[in-house]
Order: sequence, then structure tokens, then C-alpha cells
Amino acid sequence: MKNHLIRTLVAWITTCCLLLGCVSFAGAEQTGTSDFDTLLPFMDLVGSAAMTAGDEPEVIGNEETTLSAAFLSAFFNNGLTADATLGITTDILTDTAKQAAFLGNTFAAQLPTLETIAQTLPISGYIGFQPVTVNAVDAGDVQIIGELYWGTKPMRDMAEADYHDIQWLDRALYTFRADAAAMNGYLLTGFSVGSELNMEDAMQSYTESILVEYINTSLGFSILYPSVFTDDQLIETEDGVSAALPDGSLSFFVRRVANSDNTNLADYINVIANGITGAKAILHEEFNSASVTYDTEDGNTVFDVYIVTDKYVYQAELTYRKDLASTYNMYTAYLENSFAVDEVSVG
Repeated sequence: MKNHLIRTLVAWITTCCLLLGCVSFAGAEQTGTSDFDTLLPFMDLVGSAAMTAGDEPEVIGNEETTLSAAFLSAFFNNGLTADATLGITTDILTDTAKQAAFLGNTFAAQLPTLETIAQTLPISGYIGFQPVTVNAVDAGDVQIIGELYWGTKPMRDMAEADYHDIQWLDRALYTFRADAAAMNGYLLTGFSVGSELNMEDAMQSYTESILVEYINTSLGFSILYPSVFTDDQLIETEDGVSAALPDGSLSFFVRRVANSDNTNLADYINVIANGITGAKAILHEEFNSASVTYDTEDGNTVFDVYIVTDKYVYQAELTYRKDLASTYNMYTAYLENSFAVDEVSVG
């Protein structure tokens, strides 16, 4: 049974245009590519500071709200190792006038009483933002929705092998207001991650634009897969479902086979991973699932998720060309987190 969350082709054209630098979106005005490109280092830093300022992700608002001291400390400290185009250096930590000038040119929110900021150790790795969709909400205002990630470096600087180390953290939404006096021509008027209740409608629409839900009641599993695949590309068999793009750049399948050897998850994954050169296996015993990632000789990356029960072995696989990792890697997180079978309670 297929349950489309939105018309898939239109949604995917919208997504791909943005990821390729075209920044277009259905039913809204078009935002210039240069505007988007120049905002990305700042969005990376905001996301990084929001995720590291405290125990819960920070929420940033408009002029009716005030930035927290914890966020500002994380923002300027993380900024020391951020993109050099932002111009954040150590002297800004002890110069409140420079802090005020920078923040006034980038945030719409009010400022607290500014103080000297103690320098902290840099965070491990890099927290950044992968934009996926753009919406014009009001005259001059734009929403950019996508995925926060942790990696060894910014995605724009990654080589193909670096994508294997990415951890996808959460969905995020940035709201900007056009302002000629602001840095790069925009003030940030809102930031929140997908788990915030006030983002529910926007995040639901975002999810519906990039993913399709597939439910197979006969085989007892469900999953979310990229909406690039159209209805006529899905092939259902007695074991599951599969689809592939005509150019071979992306494919997926989900299937159920009998657990004829009465194996357990750990043993099954060890056999799989040990039989593939360079495979990276991760066991999630608390969810009764595991993932295996590897590259093939013909230039593809394969991501598999396995769920093993007493009766069956369930497998979901996403395969994409390595040179398209910046576009498709984020869907591995959705594939893994959404894969559920009736026999067990998982993700």
C-alpha cells in the first residue's frame, strides 16, 4: 500500500533545484542564488551555537525576544573556527562594542547586557546545515528548511569519503527578513529545530515535500523513502518493494526474507560486514536494528538497514552514486529512523 504525502515529482524538482544552487520553489517567489550562498556560513554557525549552548537546542526569535548569554557565548566561541568570511576573531570576545555591532547586523532579536566572553575549547568536529527547501512567507521574508548535521568539516568542503562520517542531528528552520543594512542583506528573525512544537506545521510540510511513506501490511513493515521516485517506478513483489531512477544514480528496496538459519542480529551483521571490503557496521541493539555502509567498485555508496526477528530478516537499502552524496546522504537517516516492522517496536 502506498501513501503519498505530496505529489512527488514537483517536490523533488523543487528540492534538487535548491541543492544544485537554483533555489526555486513551487508556489512562491524565487530567491537569488547569491543570497543563499552567502547566508550558508552564518546558518552553519547559528545551528552550531544553538545545538551546543545548552542541554536543549536554543530557539531564536525576532525583535520581541532576547538572545541568551549562553547562546552568545557558544556563537562567538564556535565562530572562532567557523568560516573566515564571517570575520569572527578572538578580540570580539572581550569587546562588547564589536559584539553589539556584529549581532545587530545579523539578528533581529534584542541583545542582553553584553559582557566579556570566556574562550572555550573548540567543539569536536563541525556542526552545519544542509538546506533542502525554501519558502517565501511574506514580502522580503524567506524560510529555509533543511537538516543539521555533524561532520568532520563543512559539507561544501567534503570529499566523497567524508560523507560516511556524517551524523544527521535534526531538522531545522531559519527565517530571514530582507534588510539592506544587514550582513549579506538579511536579518535572522527565527530559528528552531524540528522537535519544537511551534515548528510542527512547517516541519510537516517539509517532510511531506521530500518523503513518501510506504506501508506493506502483508509483509508487516513500513518506511519513508525519497520522493524522487514516481509511482510508475515502484515495483512490488511478494518479498517487498523496489525502485530505481532511469540513470542509475539512485535506487532503493525493502524486502523480507525468512530467517532460515535462526540467526540473531549481531551474528547476521557480522557475517554481512565481514564479507564486504571496507564495510562499516553499526549495531543498535536497543532498537533491534543495525546498519551497514560501504562503497562499491562501480562508484556507488550502499546503505543497508537490517531488522532481524525469530521468523524473518528485514532489509532496507538505499544506493546512490558517490558523487551525489551531498544530495542523497541525508536520506539514509530517514530510511533508518523510519524503518519499522510489526513484529518489534522500532524507530
